[in-house]
Amino acid sequence: MIAERQSNIELLRICSMFALLFLHFCVFCLPHSIHYATQTGFWAHFPKIICSFMTLQVNIFVLISGWFGIRTTWQKVLKFYLICAFYSLIMYCLSLLLPGNVFSFKNAIVSILPFSFLPGWWFVKAYLFLMLLAPVFNKAIEFMSKREFLWALCALTLINVYCGFFARQSINPHGCNFMQVMYVYFIGRYLALHFTYNEEKLRKWSAIGSVVGVALYAIVWIANDEYFHFVKSLTFFNNNNPWSMFNSIAIFLFFTTIHFKSRSINWLANGVFAIYLIHTSVWISNDWNHSLITLYDSYSPFVAWSLLTILFLLYSILVLCFDHVRACITNSIVDKIDNHVNSHHLHI
Repeated sequence: MIAERQSNIELLRICSMFALLFLHFCVFCLPHSIHYATQTGFWAHFPKIICSFMTLQVNIFVLISGWFGIRTTWQKVLKFYLICAFYSLIMYCLSLLLPGNVFSFKNAIVSILPFSFLPGWWFVKAYLFLMLLAPVFNKAIEFMSKREFLWALCALTLINVYCGFFARQSINPHGCNFMQVMYVYFIGRYLALHFTYNEEKLRKWSAIGSVVGVALYAIVWIANDEYFHFVKSLTFFNNNNPWSMFNSIAIFLFFTTIHFKSRSINWLANGVFAIYLIHTSVWISNDWNHSLITLYDSYSPFVAWSLLTILFLLYSILVLCFDHVRACITNSIVDKIDNHVNSHHLHI
């Protein structure tokens, strides 16, 4: 029997992926905007305020995986591959419609091998590794006592936060790699297995922690860039930033205390991964970012941010709906292979 999906968590996934669009815009587009380079005052700091809410997505997505636990099967791995290969191939075909791009048989083949040859999509590769190793991690966690689990988390915190974020060592200097994904997965599993709480109190304190944490994050970020210059501004985008980690956990725990059912949200949430896959595809990401820069430089800041919000909202809705078409295609492939394997085993 398939467990009913929790609409509160599905809503968190949708909101997080929508926020990721703004985060990527601030990271990859604004530094190249001529208009933004000349702005001062509120609009110069507005992206920092926005991103104080949005440097959480990767951690939240993996926290959700850790909370429920990844149960790896060959069908799930195949589905994951087919989703990525489908959108990689689709984006390659669409890129041929852009000026200056011509068909290449080599690129067509590479597009259906997104894990091995294509640059970018770091989260895709890291999450694949997590899926493959999840059975080992889950088995180890199963035999850990609570104290041993805490020791493991302390060790991972030392590796990823102290050695990675503060010391900038190569093991995890920015939080965009497998080490960060594994670390957050372990946190999610710990919260699911050993974190006991009173729901009303947790809702109250996680809400307060979320609001205060995000507000202080924005204040410290602005103060650093405006007055102190202790660290580079881009440091605040790092996924292994301890402040970002705290806010991710607080927001995630808050959403776990909200209970409601919505078929529409559950239906839409099936396609959230596609939002990431499409706009970060190596085949179109440069053109996507260039178009956003042009849009931002063509209007006043208020109008530009309003248009970006509308554009990202429309893009998200279209992708969430279109992904159900993709699901019909790729799921049928998995079902046919599964039926073939099962019939072959029965024949033997």
